[in-house]
Amino acid sequence: MRHANDNRAIGKISADAEITVELLERCLDRLAIAMQRAPQGGEVYLPLYERLESEIEAKKASESTMARALRRVRR
Repeated sequence: MRHANDNRAIGKISADAEITVELLERCLDRLAIAMQRAPQGGEVYLPLYERLESEIEAKKASESTMARALRRVRR
């Protein structure tokens, strides 16, 4: 079963690219597609998927904390 999103352009990811939420989200997209296409099911990728999700949440929290700190300085 293919989804319409399977063919969307994800683009190449450079080895020296800055790790951002957007980059991690792109990686998660690629991994989800690989999980769907895996011949024996995508369960083998679950730990990696969960790790990427937690990295995204940590990055978002860090960015949020930095924004709060900068707002305090600007007052």
